[in-house]
Amino acid sequence: MRKIGILFLGISVVLLSFVSMPTASAQTLGDLRKELEQQEADLNKNKEEQQLTQEEMNATNAAVQQIQTDIQNIFTDIKNTEESIVKLNEDIETKKKQMKEIVNFVQVSNGESAYLEYAFGAKDFTDFIYRIAVSEQLTKYNEKLIDQYNAMIKENEQKKIDLQNKNKELSVKQAELAKKYESLKSVMSEKKDVQVDIEEQIKYQKELIKLYKDKGCGENDDIKTCGRNYLPKDTSFLRPIIAGKVSSEFGYRGTVGGIANPATFHDGIDFTAGSSTTTPVYSIANGMVSGILNPTSTGCGGKMVMVHHNINGTTYTSMYAHLLSINVSVGQLVTKDSVIGIQGGGPETWGWDACSTGYHVHLSIASGLYGSDYTAWSTFTAKMFNPRNVVNAPSAGVRFDNRYEKF
Repeated sequence: MRKIGILFLGISVVLLSFVSMPTASAQTLGDLRKELEQQEADLNKNKEEQQLTQEEMNATNAAVQQIQTDIQNIFTDIKNTEESIVKLNEDIETKKKQMKEIVNFVQVSNGESAYLEYAFGAKDFTDFIYRIAVSEQLTKYNEKLIDQYNAMIKENEQKKIDLQNKNKELSVKQAELAKKYESLKSVMSEKKDVQVDIEEQIKYQKELIKLYKDKGCGENDDIKTCGRNYLPKDTSFLRPIIAGKVSSEFGYRGTVGGIANPATFHDGIDFTAGSSTTTPVYSIANGMVSGILNPTSTGCGGKMVMVHHNINGTTYTSMYAHLLSINVSVGQLVTKDSVIGIQGGGPETWGWDACSTGYHVHLSIASGLYGSDYTAWSTFTAKMFNPRNVVNAPSAGVRFDNRYEKF
């Protein structure tokens, strides 16, 4: 499985930092509505910032692509330059050969006179003088050409060096831009096991407001107590599936320099029944469905259900993620025997749950009632604790065959 965590995502166009949601607890249903209005305003701002960030990503990616094209052109230029150098060297050898053929001389020992075979082939003295003049001109012409060819070779050698240096510079710049693009991309769509964005949170909060209203709560009623009598009581928690094993524990999954890496924190326990798309997932205790997240596009966490519980007078919120399908609705009262959904996490869910790599259900438990005792997602995640504290589960990898057996 990939690293697991819960992320409330908000993009800042300048610093690319997370946008925090209101953390104050709502006192009344009216206060909850005000917080919702603020969240919707934050969402609009967030969308604008995401658009600007996306535009920066597009520009960065275009620059990377242009550099790639420039580098390819440089490779072509270097190849052409090398071929030109080879051709010039061949031309020089040809000219030298022609000079020897046209003006093939025999140098005497003191080097002061030469007898030109070409000139000795003259028919008369006038022809002899003419041939000597022609030979001198041809020699000078070819010598001049050779000098020009050598100069061109020198220029091409320098051009080759310049192109190679430019290629190195572009490669460094390309690497820097690629790193920048990946950084922007990771902030825009960082994938963790369970992720809720602003729109999903707003949807959840709207459902809570409707739920409180349906339970008879007025605008000025305290939501910490209003409607709580509707919450069924229970005495303990059970495992969420009938048979299977724990495939991933609660806590940190990685370190950086020997220190726990917050980005790898897993906020729950993963239970799996193997590669099955028919395994029912049960509520771990009696309670009331407080929210459903049912994304239709790529995200992390997939379909999720949240349930409020009252266990021996203490309240909790349980969350079930990576579901293939959901069998309950918001406000529905459930028991330990209620099937809230079907285990997912496999390829069948990757269209809307891209960060899951295997079949399982992710169980998180937080103290208090999310949406009633507190309304900020960050507070909800901060109140999550190891489900093993209240749910009896065997060690990771050890199989269980019912929901009641003690380990």
